[in-house]
Amino acid sequence: MVKNREYLYSINNFKTPKTVEDKDAIGIRLVELIDMEPGSDPLHPDMGIGIKKYRFNSSDLEDLQNRISSQIETYLPMYSTAEINIIRTAEDKTLNIEITIGDITYVYDTEIANGPVTLEDI
Repeated sequence: MVKNREYLYSINNFKTPKTVEDKDAIGIRLVELIDMEPGSDPLHPDMGIGIKKYRFNSSDLEDLQNRISSQIETYLPMYSTAEINIIRTAEDKTLNIEITIGDITYVYDTEIANGPVTLEDI
């Protein structure tokens, strides 16, 4: 079985790249996909959701949900069974994107700059 692993842009005390694994690695991959603007990666110009364009347009939430699902199927196919829910909060001023993979739900909170946390962490 291949472990989910992401390398961070920093090093540990032994001067080797810091890594995160399993649910934390999946969370980082989801954040990168949600935050990335399409066209940022010249090798994959359609990659990225570009969450900023949805920030003030609440009428496109169904489009956002479909875009997230499509992006996961295309660029993270190992999580293609993910369930995606968009939840408005605080009088429609913010929204949460809940992505459930297996028995873990990742919550991307538009008010938190650090991106998704799991429901266990809340």
